[in-house]
Amino acid sequence: MKSIIYLLFSFLLISCSFNQIYKDQESDKKDGEQITQKFYWEILHGSIQDNIYNLFSEKFFEVTDKEKLNELLSTTNNIGPIQDFYLVKWETLVVKGSDARSQYLFTYDVKRGTETTHETFSMEKDENGDIKIVGYNVSQDLSNK
Repeated sequence: MKSIIYLLFSFLLISCSFNQIYKDQESDKKDGEQITQKFYWEILHGSIQDNIYNLFSEKFFEVTDKEKLNELLSTTNNIGPIQDFYLVKWETLVVKGSDARSQYLFTYDVKRGTETTHETFSMEKDENGDIKIVGYNVSQDLSNK
């Protein structure tokens, strides 16, 4: 009888997942901000085509092709050139253990000429340990026009 109990207990332990969950840590925020900083640097100073694509995950391009991304970047550039950008909201979730994952959400107010856009980045750490953009959303408040 004892051996059955030990066997059942062993199966229970094996089937359990052991995870450590970290939410909204400052160090994770800094890691995610490096990607958004690179994104804005490339728009302001770099070659958009190649270097910006490297910041995006394959998951992103499964939903949005490079042509659509170029259209979005062109449209936002037509609103006005980036003068400044401010992080207004951020969230991170890092799970270490048997169900490991890292997710980041950053929202910026971006001053473009006389207009402001609200730009949200969803990011995940990939299998190589690199943080990549999986979602990029741009919105603009048109109620004051």
